[in-house]
Amino acid sequence: MIRRSARTALATAACGAVLAGGLAACGTVQQLNAADKVSKAFETFGSGKSFSAKLSVDATAAQIEAFGAATGEEIDKDSAAALASVSLSIAFSADKPLKDIQPTKGAGSGNGAATAADPSVSASYTLTGKGGAPLAELRQVGGKAYARGDLVGFAKLVGQNAAEVEGLAEGLPAPLGNALKGQWVSFDLKAPEGAGGTGGAAATPTPTLDPKAAENLNASLKDILTRDLSFEEKGKQDGKDRITVTAPARKLTDDLLKAVEPLAKDIPNLAELPKSAPSKVPDRPLALDLYLDGGALSAVTFDLAQLEEKAGGTPLPLRIAFGHDTPAVQAPTGATELSSEDIGGLLGQLAAAGGGAGGAGGAAGAAAPLTDAQIKELTRDGAMNEEQVRLYNSLGLGYQDIKDLADLKA
Repeated sequence: MIRRSARTALATAACGAVLAGGLAACGTVQQLNAADKVSKAFETFGSGKSFSAKLSVDATAAQIEAFGAATGEEIDKDSAAALASVSLSIAFSADKPLKDIQPTKGAGSGNGAATAADPSVSASYTLTGKGGAPLAELRQVGGKAYARGDLVGFAKLVGQNAAEVEGLAEGLPAPLGNALKGQWVSFDLKAPEGAGGTGGAAATPTPTLDPKAAENLNASLKDILTRDLSFEEKGKQDGKDRITVTAPARKLTDDLLKAVEPLAKDIPNLAELPKSAPSKVPDRPLALDLYLDGGALSAVTFDLAQLEEKAGGTPLPLRIAFGHDTPAVQAPTGATELSSEDIGGLLGQLAAAGGGAGGAGGAAGAAAPLTDAQIKELTRDGAMNEEQVRLYNSLGLGYQDIKDLADLKA
């Protein structure tokens, strides 16, 4: 239940934040003071050379247990403690303002290879547990990726027996095993030769949007934002300006779906979108709280209780804290470089350990090439793009293994 609610809330929070940002171009709402502040706060995004965000459950273990009890889905003490302590952080930095970064040249060229990393952009993704200890960390610096994890720490977080998972690291080649014990490894982000091999089938070029259609969509979104979103200043909280953004969830979803429907013929994946809001979208207003510090967006919170009628007012807020002009992402020192064969072996063994039915091929890294229909199915929900799917396949993961990864990402 927590997973379902969290996924829905994350999507709602992200969409609400992006939609509110669109008000920067909407002259009508500029007349409203609260909307004007939100609009200007979002204008600061991309103006700096670095940016960070941290997602967490803004509640204690006891509050999480209470939420579970109120909704009829028991959350045990250990699980509640894990949810209260875990957080996911991302950071980006570049040598110029982020808004000036252009898409990587050659993206969507149709050769089936994974898009090359832009060496001018550095990024990091960190999953932390109790006390802020990193459980998994990935960095991208100068076209290379760096990774490390704490397999035992992660096992403890999710309530698994640490002794049972230690053998996984011991059974891998030394660099890979050490990476799961907290030591850095590195690898080239460029896709290995043959990453796009699917029996000669060429990758589908990235669809482009007609400028007139893009202009019409932009106008429609402005109109939707003006009609559906409302803003209210709630004064100061912890020294930050608090502004509540409210929207009728079902109506907003319906309006957005209608706005993008004309583009379905140009962007195939849009054809899979429903024609109206799914039944799980609540037919009532939902609210996001935005916190502004010196005019810049400091945080966004969304209460999961809004999605659960049984919650009865028992709160469970998600929080996204933002950082501006943060320290640049740096490459770690002392990383051991991995070959594509090492990576293929790791993915194969992990898939085999998970009981994948897609023919991952174990340490050998061999997997049956995906068909066009399988690729379409794996990219349908947007959790992965075609280049990522083809790269995983070339590294030894079969259809079912990649599907399991996509489900986790979603």
